[in-house]
Parts: sequence; structure tokens; C-alpha cells
Amino acid sequence: MALDACIVGVGTSRAVGLDLGRTPLGLQSEAFQAALDDAGLDKGAVDGIVTARGAPYGVDYDEFVIAAGLDVRWVSQLWSHGRWTASAVAQAALAVSGGVADCVAVANAHVSERGYGRHFAAINNRLDESFRDGGGPYGGWSVHGSPGAGTGAAMVAQQYLDHYGASAADLAAVAVGHRRHAARNPLALLRDTPLTTEEYLVEPPVMGPLRVPDICTMMDGATTLLVTTSERAADLDVPFVRIAGIEGIHASRDNYVFFSRPGLGSGVSPVYDYVAPPTSPVYGMAGISRDDIDALYLYDPFAHMVWMALERWGFCGPGEAAALVRERGMDIDSPLPINTNGGLLAEGHLFGYGHIIEMTRQLRGAAGDRQVDGAAALQWANGWGDSLILTNERV
Repeated sequence: MALDACIVGVGTSRAVGLDLGRTPLGLQSEAFQAALDDAGLDKGAVDGIVTARGAPYGVDYDEFVIAAGLDVRWVSQLWSHGRWTASAVAQAALAVSGGVADCVAVANAHVSERGYGRHFAAINNRLDESFRDGGGPYGGWSVHGSPGAGTGAAMVAQQYLDHYGASAADLAAVAVGHRRHAARNPLALLRDTPLTTEEYLVEPPVMGPLRVPDICTMMDGATTLLVTTSERAADLDVPFVRIAGIEGIHASRDNYVFFSRPGLGSGVSPVYDYVAPPTSPVYGMAGISRDDIDALYLYDPFAHMVWMALERWGFCGPGEAAALVRERGMDIDSPLPINTNGGLLAEGHLFGYGHIIEMTRQLRGAAGDRQVDGAAALQWANGWGDSLILTNERV
């Protein structure tokens, strides 16, 4: 089965933040309607839905279908986690390519415990993977007093700094670069909060080497992507954006710790000199090479994860990513722009779907003053091996 899928509609809730006063269902409804309006479609055209964030902090697929008055014939709800961005989009692409749905909504809503989620504080059903017998994929163990994402991220970042001699100034380049992008993004949570390297360096470390600007802000918000085939996309009055390649999450001892790339020895992973393969299935499926990528997008709840993705995917060698970002930058005029929406670090935590919306707008030429000149092939790629390639080139 050949992959035949396009993104024809994108939408977000009317606002993102911490004091929106709206339920997850209300936020998701706003994003869904915005995507329909963007595509010029009626809700009756949607006959599939995939989501990765269920109740109470998100919306279960059946709850949303009933509230929206939909009648769908294909659904998927992934594990309540932030790692499923590419997997959710890939499932939608495969569903329309295989004919089990005509138009799939990739829907995601989330409210944080600092926002509307504070009303759910008494509900004790939060996921704590670090209570697993072998520890969690953050590289921490709750029984040893190291639960949560921040602990695992700090350990990996410190491993990298110790092994390769990277510095706080290298981390600053990542955080400052994301703030510059956010300043051009009207939706970004930190669009009016600029950051300089000097301001970064006077911030005290709060978890290992990580400072506050290295850590994303959980917030309230929702997104929707509408995915259909190229034939149906051609009937709509929207610019062409094709899902050209997909690659799933890799799972092994070498790909267990969420915030690392292979070879660093994080958690149960072995220590060795990692070298990225010369190519990967996602490039072969898309019919392009790594050198054809015009901008890179990645899941960035912590600043060092930019380094993990760059090295995992071979944009530089092991230990070279910190200097690469510091010396060449990540701005729209750099050799490889990164997270031009501001990423999770500065746009806010939209679980990666904000990045996919940004990629779509870039390929449409609709990103305003953060537009990457000549953007034709963009990659979503992470340290744990999943990837998407989007392009505006027809086949």
C-alpha cells in the first residue's frame, strides 16, 4: 500500500495559556472548528478520529464524537503521553491511504494542573511510569526518589555535558533561539518574554544543569489536523501539503530513555560511540535525503533534546550538536532552522502538534515573518527515532 495522505486543515483553540477558563472539551471543539474552517469542510466530511490524550486532562475520542455530533467509522486513541505526535499523524495517514476512512481528525486537547486542570486535583489517576519494576522511560525510579520528567531530563543533559564538554552557554543558545522564534508567533505563550544569553546565564540551575528557560511550560490548549488523500485534497481550495514519509518510534534497550539518544548510557541503555546511519526509512519513503531538509522540528520539553535529535538523525556527529546550534544558530536564515514556532519551550506545550501545524503553514507559505524561504521539505524527528516528512511537492 502506497502512502497517500495530505494535511488539508489545521486549527488551534482560540488561545493557549493558564487561565482560559475552558474545559478540555471546549478547547478541543474550538480547534476542531478552526481546522474545518481552514479546510473549507463541513464536519460531516470527517469519518475518522485519532487522539492521544484522554480524560480528565484531555478528551476521550467517544466523548468528543458525541459532543461534536460526528458519525465516524474509524477511531484510535493512543496512550496518554506526549511522545505520540508522529504516531498519531502516521495512523491517520495510513487510515486514509488504506481506505478505512476518508478524512481523519488528529485531535488533541490538554489542560494543565496550573490551569483548568486544578479542578481535577482530587482525581488520583495520574500516570507514573517511574513505578515500573525497571524504572520509567524518563530514566528515573520513583522508589529511589527520582520521579518525573525533569529528573530524567536533567540526568541526560548532565551526562551529555560531562561527556562532550558542552556548557551552559550552549544550552542558552537553544533557549534563546526558541524565544526569538516565539516573538514572531502570535499564539506563543512566551511571545512577549524575550531572553538574552546574559539573562539566561544569571538564572540559577533548578534541576541539574537545567535552568527555567530550558524547561517548557505545561498549559491549556488544543489542536486539530485534518488528513485526507491527495485526490480529495485536490478538490479543496487549500495549498498542497503531503505527508511524504513516516517512521515510527523505535523501542529497545537502546531507545528506552525518553530524553536521550542511543549511546549515552542513559537508564538501561548501553554506552557506545553512536554514529547515525547514512539514511533512514523515512527518507526513502519520501524520496529525499537528509540534505534536502529545509527545516527541522522536534519535541522539546527540555532544551538539550535539540541536541539529541540533531545527533540521532545525523545532522551532525556525536557531541557536535551543542557547538552546531551555538555557532550556526537555529533561526529562519540559518542553514537549518529549528522549531520556528518557538517549540514547546516558548510556544508552549501543545504535545508536538503545534509543530506540525507550523510545518503545514511553512509549506503553505503562510508563516508570516517567520517564514523559511523556499521551504519545500520539512522533517519532524526525535531522539527516540520517530519521524515525519512533510512536503509541498506533488508526485
